[in-house]
Amino acid sequence: MAGGKPLSRAQAEDLLNDPDLVSVGLLGEQARKAVTGDRVAYGRVLLVAGGVPAEGRAEAGEVRLAGTPASSADAVARVRQAARQVPGVPLTGFSLADLLALAGNDHLALADLARALRDAGLDAVAEAPLDLLGDTDNTVEVIRAVLHGGVAVHRATVARASLAERLDLIERAVRVQQETSALRALAPLPRFDPADLPATGYDDVRTVAAARLMARAIPFIQVDWPLYGPKLAQVAITFGANDIDGVAVVDTLNLGPRRSPKGEIERQIRAAAAVPAERNGRYEWRA
Repeated sequence: MAGGKPLSRAQAEDLLNDPDLVSVGLLGEQARKAVTGDRVAYGRVLLVAGGVPAEGRAEAGEVRLAGTPASSADAVARVRQAARQVPGVPLTGFSLADLLALAGNDHLALADLARALRDAGLDAVAEAPLDLLGDTDNTVEVIRAVLHGGVAVHRATVARASLAERLDLIERAVRVQQETSALRALAPLPRFDPADLPATGYDDVRTVAAARLMARAIPFIQVDWPLYGPKLAQVAITFGANDIDGVAVVDTLNLGPRRSPKGEIERQIRAAAAVPAERNGRYEWRA
C-alpha cells in the first residue's frame, strides 16, 4: 500500500475498518512524505463577508470572499471591489455549487460567469463541494466550464457525507483530477456530519489516510484549521495530511506574538515532527 500505486477501493475499505491505527498512520505518513517530504503547508486566509478590512491585508496569503452572492452581478461586484482593495493578493471566492445555481445549472452560462469573475479579478473559486455538483461526470464538466472561463478550481471539499459516502467522494476527486488536472488540494472531511450517526475522530484520521493513499495525483490533502482545531489537525498530519487551511491572519484573541495564528500553526506542525511551510491561495510557497 505504501508504494507509488494508488490504493484500490477494496484496499481503502479495509483501511477504514483497520483497528491498527499505528499501521494506518504509518502508511498515510509515508505517502505524505512521498509528495512533500517533511514539509506541511499552511495557508493564512483573510475571510471576507463585506469589504476587505485594512488589518491583515499585508500578511494574508489569500483573501477569500465568503457567503452566497445574491446574483451573478452581485458576485462580480464583490470580486471587483475586493480586487481593488488587495492588488497582488490571491483572491478566491464562493462555492462552485452556488455559482452553478446562479448560472441556472447551465455549463455555458457558468463559463460566461467565470469569465466575468476572472475579468473582475478572481483567481479561483474558494471551494468545489464534491457532493453538491451532481454525479461524477457532471462534476467534471462543471469544473471544465469554470476552467474554460479562466478561473482556477484548486480546492475540492465535502459538504455533508456519511462515513459510507466518503470513499465515493474521494474516488470522485481522483476522477476529477484525472480528467482536468485542476485540483491542488482535497479536503476529505465533511463540513457537517450526519446528526444521527456522526463520525469519530478515528474515522476522520482513517479518512485522511485513505485520501492520501487513493488521491496520489492531488498534491495536498487538507484539514480545515478553524473547523477541526489544532488537535485533530496535528494528528491528521501523522496520517497523511500535508496542508492546513483557513489559518487566521489576525490574532483576534490577543494571545501575544508567541501565540499568534502564524506562531501557533507552526508550533503545531513542528509538534507533529514536520516542517511548516507557508503557501498562498494559488498553492505557491511563500518566502
